[in-house]
Amino acid sequence: MSIKVLLVTPYSFQKYGGVQNQVNLMEDYLSSHEEFEVKVFAYGKTESLDSNKVFNIPFNSSVSSVLLFPNRKLLLDYIDWADVVHVHEPFVPLLFWKLPKSKKYIFTHHASLGAIITTILSIIYKIFRYTSISTYVSKSSESNARSLNNEPVLIPNMIKINQHISFNKSQGYLFIGRQEIRKNYRFFVKLSNHNQFTNKLFYAITNKDKSDKNITVFKNPTDEFKNEILATTNIYLALNTKSESFGITLLEAVNNGNLVISSDLNSFINVLPNSYIVYKNNDFESLCNVLTKLDSKDLNSLWNKQFEDIRKYDLEKNMKKFILLYSNL
Repeated sequence: MSIKVLLVTPYSFQKYGGVQNQVNLMEDYLSSHEEFEVKVFAYGKTESLDSNKVFNIPFNSSVSSVLLFPNRKLLLDYIDWADVVHVHEPFVPLLFWKLPKSKKYIFTHHASLGAIITTILSIIYKIFRYTSISTYVSKSSESNARSLNNEPVLIPNMIKINQHISFNKSQGYLFIGRQEIRKNYRFFVKLSNHNQFTNKLFYAITNKDKSDKNITVFKNPTDEFKNEILATTNIYLALNTKSESFGITLLEAVNNGNLVISSDLNSFINVLPNSYIVYKNNDFESLCNVLTKLDSKDLNSLWNKQFEDIRKYDLEKNMKKFILLYSNL
């Protein structure tokens, strides 16, 4: 008899991000295994929610498109169908959705939250008593998970490992990120205008039209096209300055033949603990120095080390951990 799994997130799929990426991966994986039935309850994925209102809420140095008040009857119908309800980023569903307590839940925490917010959440969560397991995707999101459960389980973000990839030979720099201050696109523009890097090609994947003379910009490409863009570059620059709990784009870049150079945020270092290459956060001179020194390095060897690091995020390996939780909850 199959296990019915409902994947839930308050985030809108019309504004794509890391949480949505993970929900899609999990949906595809579970759908390919006959012992599971899977549905997704989320704006942009569940057709009957299209008439519901999504709120754009400033949060964690970003703007999140969030479904605060879903169709109540539809939500209960989906939950009634499920054997296990897997909620990704639970603070909105727990505070606003009035989830029924008769079900078994897994709550996965993605965000890195400050001490004040997690303390407030821990007080609020004491009001709710659900039969649940709490998981988190990275060290940066652990305190978030502990605000709900004192013994959360670490299951990192996942990716389908490309077993046939090798380091790209092209000479392109790549930026991926929304037009938010914390993503630090201005550093990418500044770098593209620097006379030290005139021999490099610059590509940017972002969410708004931009016109910068030395940068080829791609606005909201499909996943397939994004992979084609990644094939034309060999160095991915993660220039983020703050409020990053993981960095799924680092995995995507390495998995598509790019060497990752990042700011020295702890979350980025934790993603590639044995192979990170970092510059001092928000220090343009440090970034230039790191990139210049790469000219004398064996880039293929450096990329191989990063590729070994991302193997622990293998989708097959980590979904087995979730399946074990689904089966024993």
